[in-house]
Amino acid sequence: MKRLIVVIIWSLLINIYIQAQQTRTASSEINYDVYHDVSPPLREMLMLEPGTRKARWKKEGIPNNIFYIDWDDQNRSLGKIYAKDTVIQNKMGALSLINTIQNFEGISNVNTLNPADPNGDVGLDYYIQAVNISFAIYTKTGMLVYGPASLNTLWQGFGSYTSDGDPIVLFDPLANRWLISQFSLPNYPNGPFYELIAVSQTEDPLGAWNRYSFKFKNMPDYPKLGVWPDGYYLSANSYSSGGLAWLGPVAVVLERDSMLTGGAARMVSFQKDKSLKPMITADLDGPPPPQGTPAYFLMPLDDAAGANSDQLQLFQLHVDWADTAKSTFTGPLIMNTAPFDMKMCGQGSVGCIHQKGTSNRLDALTTYLMYRLQYRNFGTHQTMVVNHTVDAEGNDHAGVRWYELRKTSSDWAIYQQGTYAPDTLHRWIASAAMDGKGNIALGYSISGDSLYPSVGISGRRAGDPAGQLTCLEELVFKGLGSQTAESRWGDYSSISVDPSDDETFWYTNMYCPATSQRNWTTRIASFKINDLQVNVAENAPDKQKISHLRKVYPNPFSQFATLEYSLTELCDVRITISDLTGNIVSTTLNTRQQAGIYSIAFDAAGLAPGVYICRFTAAGRSETKKLVIVK
Repeated sequence: MKRLIVVIIWSLLINIYIQAQQTRTASSEINYDVYHDVSPPLREMLMLEPGTRKARWKKEGIPNNIFYIDWDDQNRSLGKIYAKDTVIQNKMGALSLINTIQNFEGISNVNTLNPADPNGDVGLDYYIQAVNISFAIYTKTGMLVYGPASLNTLWQGFGSYTSDGDPIVLFDPLANRWLISQFSLPNYPNGPFYELIAVSQTEDPLGAWNRYSFKFKNMPDYPKLGVWPDGYYLSANSYSSGGLAWLGPVAVVLERDSMLTGGAARMVSFQKDKSLKPMITADLDGPPPPQGTPAYFLMPLDDAAGANSDQLQLFQLHVDWADTAKSTFTGPLIMNTAPFDMKMCGQGSVGCIHQKGTSNRLDALTTYLMYRLQYRNFGTHQTMVVNHTVDAEGNDHAGVRWYELRKTSSDWAIYQQGTYAPDTLHRWIASAAMDGKGNIALGYSISGDSLYPSVGISGRRAGDPAGQLTCLEELVFKGLGSQTAESRWGDYSSISVDPSDDETFWYTNMYCPATSQRNWTTRIASFKINDLQVNVAENAPDKQKISHLRKVYPNPFSQFATLEYSLTELCDVRITISDLTGNIVSTTLNTRQQAGIYSIAFDAAGLAPGVYICRFTAAGRSETKKLVIVK
């Protein structure tokens, strides 16, 4: 009887604790946009060339405050013990790999700025990429149709706003519209600060855009956007005007319906306490959530309540556009995770990631959940997929902790989780997503003493063993150099799912074409995970069945190289050579040919030494290979 009473009391205490944690707060601020208008069609606007920015920011870096957490001070009274990661995956999956559908060069460091912040999304006909203060538009075959251009191009005639980075590109699959955002810090480090958001009027990004400016009294650092039926949601880290002191995360919802029509739009925001850590908002793919579902915000906590108590904390933002004062921000729902360690190489995980051929180290950015927190509604259940960087073995070895959260008839819970660290190399700044079949793909940066920073990818099929990436890792692009000037690298990357088929993944990340201070460039690749294998190798598995670029030899070369290719049908074939900024420097072939094996000579006499991209297009597919010219 006594035992029963104890159990009842304990249950009541737990229930009281959970209810106390699930706090509901009213909105802290409700405002309209500062200014909005409609741009001319992008194709008719003057395209502003990317330019260098050497005076505005110290050390040519976009301002971004790395959020420091002192775990030693936070946990000293708790007797902090770093627990072993119990879900670590210490070997690669073994599933076979096949060719990328597309694999082409994105924007390079045309602004001579760090970090790159490579980001992009795919729509029905285009892929749009953004890096710090530039953007470009590509067809799904990798053809550059606009840019690279300064992001200021979008804001011509809009006002005297500055273009200051942290861009996000999103395709709204519920309305077939594009969003491009960036922050503007005209008086940095003093306020006011602005978030600029443009929404395309149609699915054509070369058409007109509805443009908006939203004002923040404190700096909304590291802003991330998400699409939801009742709003465009934004998460950011607030820093005080002038002193840039940490104030806590801010959760924001923007009036989507008005922004789609070009009308005045309201902004409802919730400034949370500085005791909370950075959080990220959800962004949907596929069907919308059940009607009335609030938007979600997620936050990781390392040892939130003592040793061996790591958590994800989930919050809900419910907006009431009929009476915005009734909007609420509720949470947290606590989900205990397998142990993880967010502390690497001291506070902020600065200067932690090893690179080949240099003692300079890169930032691990373990503090943040990485973009995106992807949401899906399968009808029978809802899912969210997300990741963050952790110290895999407690010895400053970066690995990727990823999660699939599920909600069925009950509340959200962790369905599966794993830490991907299959060897001694570092993996970090990842992005995760799930396709419409339940397959998960993970893209990331990978580097170490034996490898220049490169673009890696892996994945798993729905139904594979829980917590395991079962696909053999592939380098979408192997880096050719290291960054020697500073530790900032990327800040985030981006994986998205093609709304046309809901199964093709598109991923963008960065690498260095040569060892230099900050001469980075980016890569864009698409692939699928089907019932048998993941689509990520550079060479086709059955060369007899597809038209493809067989080989380039010699490579590297000083002047002449032979390009050998095969065609399986009568088709148009085109071979171009581009530099790393995407400029075509030679159209080597553009003709129509019968099926067969061919070879042509390429003369590089007029080109400077360096890395170039050979693009082969035939029979509806495109393929690229690197050319290295040495003289």
